[in-house]
Amino acid sequence: MNLLTKVVALFAFVLLFASCGGSSETSQNEEKPSSRDEIRLKQYMVQGAKIYSTYCANCHQDDGKGLAALYPPLAGSDYLMENFARAACIIKNGQAKEIVVNGVTYSQLMPGNPITNLEVAEVLTYVANSWGNEGGLMGVKDIDKWIDACVEE
Repeated sequence: MNLLTKVVALFAFVLLFASCGGSSETSQNEEKPSSRDEIRLKQYMVQGAKIYSTYCANCHQDDGKGLAALYPPLAGSDYLMENFARAACIIKNGQAKEIVVNGVTYSQLMPGNPITNLEVAEVLTYVANSWGNEGGLMGVKDIDKWIDACVEE
């Protein structure tokens, strides 16, 4: 093989490898959260568990199943999972109105929590991804917008 043939063959091999390897990496990255988001999710889960233990577990219990007809479950909660913006507002500001969670009516007052928006993001990420819930990462920027837009219902 002469030098030109070797260079052309090498060039063709590199192009083939780059297009095959490159496109699969791109599609994998589009489907998966970035490693930065994965790390942040893990951090929020750890911090959120601490905040949950301090402010939430007395009523909603360590397993997220709530307390009889007094306090609603967070585990498998349709109410929680259908509207994270509303959940952020409730965590921060509390709630006094009657709600229906998984077909059960709850009317117990929930006080607001004296926590930062970052802590709201952490605890909401924790409850949205615990006990079988799959809600993903709650970013602080979203929480900031949601808290600013909280309305009395």
